[in-house]
Amino acid sequence: MGLNDTDRATLVKMYWERSCSILAEVDVAIANACWYAAANRIYYAVFYAVSALFIKDGYPVKSHRGAKNVLNKEYVLTGRIDVESAHFFAELESLRDAADYNVFFQATEEEIMEYRPMVDTFIADIKNLIGKI
Repeated sequence: MGLNDTDRATLVKMYWERSCSILAEVDVAIANACWYAAANRIYYAVFYAVSALFIKDGYPVKSHRGAKNVLNKEYVLTGRIDVESAHFFAELESLRDAADYNVFFQATEEEIMEYRPMVDTFIADIKNLIGKI
């Protein structure tokens, strides 16, 4: 990724702010019992946080599959992220796919509410890896 330090820091901050904004949307969706929207936004809050980390560390990612690959190769295999966190990220992508594209899938309050605190923990772990934003 050919960014200078200032541009990289700016982009990390933009991605991080997007993650935080989307996380607020999750809570709005939950408050309004919009479970499919919550499933979508949960994934994207995590995706943007992970993207901020990748930008900080100089890993270009052009797809959701690429994000999973970089997470596994550069963070799980090096011990910076545990394998359970990588599985959680993949699980959230599957949840989002089902909520967005599978009319047979039923997003439920119980499922979303189970994920919500786990998302906070995951994002906090990512922020620790990023450091000062």
